[in-house]
Amino acid sequence: MATPNPLQDNILCAGMTAAELTELAGACGEQAIGAGHVVLAAGDQQRRLYFLLNGTVQIELETPRAGDRVLAELSAGSVFGESSFFHSALHSATVRAVTDVTLLGLDRGRYEQLREARSSAALLLAANAADLLSARLQQTDHFIIELLEAQQDVKNHAAWKKFREKLSHHFSSAKGVVAPGGMALGD
Repeated sequence: MATPNPLQDNILCAGMTAAELTELAGACGEQAIGAGHVVLAAGDQQRRLYFLLNGTVQIELETPRAGDRVLAELSAGSVFGESSFFHSALHSATVRAVTDVTLLGLDRGRYEQLREARSSAALLLAANAADLLSARLQQTDHFIIELLEAQQDVKNHAAWKKFREKLSHHFSSAKGVVAPGGMALGD
């Protein structure tokens, strides 16, 4: 009986054939990280997509007034690093191993080689990432709207509208995009 591909159940690999999964897994490097160690830090420039094969990681975001905050805890089958992988920007969060973890990492350069070779695995990976990131943006919009409605603050509503309008225009990086409250993103 064949060993299952470690990427077969990953959301970014949906719809891939066994051959495409094998091609993608072969382009990745395996990495083991011990509990408590940082996988990637906020401000890092590396463009690597991580597939979490086993273990648990936390996504931490440092907030100026509230200190470190755990945004999420991810388990096997999850993916992280996709925002900075597909959009050249510094990582906004830190990812720390809660337990010992095993990862498959896909470097952006290796992905570009697959894409230039017209690899269907690379194209499906990008299409699935677009679906995932779009869904996350919609969920974020709904969450922020609920917060704004609860606050009934006209200034925050106007700042949010201005921010979303800027997102609908082409930009090459997050620099210069201003979030509600006047904080510039990407700085």
